[in-house]
Amino acid sequence: MPAQEIRQTVRELRALFGPVLVRSLICLVYGLITVFWQEPSLMLVRWVLGLYLIAQGIGLIYMQRSLNEHVYGSRGSSSSVIQSFAILYLLGGVLTVAFAASLPILVLIAGLILTVCGITELLQGMRTTSTSAMSKDWKIAGLVTFLTGAALFLVGEIGPKASFGVTGGGAIIVGIFLLLAALTFRHDAVALEQQNPGD
Repeated sequence: MPAQEIRQTVRELRALFGPVLVRSLICLVYGLITVFWQEPSLMLVRWVLGLYLIAQGIGLIYMQRSLNEHVYGSRGSSSSVIQSFAILYLLGGVLTVAFAASLPILVLIAGLILTVCGITELLQGMRTTSTSAMSKDWKIAGLVTFLTGAALFLVGEIGPKASFGVTGGGAIIVGIFLLLAALTFRHDAVALEQQNPGD
């Protein structure tokens, strides 16, 4: 691998480590809340789910800025897709908190946001298959998020606990994969630097 390509790869891995770790922790914390809060009210689900979606959006904006700063520069086209579904998460979170006064509305808003964001993230992974270290993880997270949204439409209206459980289960799965990805990025960046100490 040419030295310039190695430096570019290391920059990307280091740029991804922090944002991916933050996003994994957001998912895992939300997932654990849904596990330990066994009898949630609709108001609780509305606020916690809404704040979770907002936190996801913030985490993705952090990723976009980190990649822009360290990898793509201010005109990085790959980050514009990340920004688009970051905004969707933010919008979905705000709408959930502000308008999900009933269970059907909560399921509608959160289900739409999760399915659309999941498809967007999955397509981002497919689009960057040969150009980004994050490609595989975008595919996994996107697929799980899409399936979570679809499952929410199927069982979410059973009750607040079902909505909480479905979204929390999806968040835990995504969080575990992203945590493994973040640790892998850090390990690979260190390994590449050790192999090429002069670069």
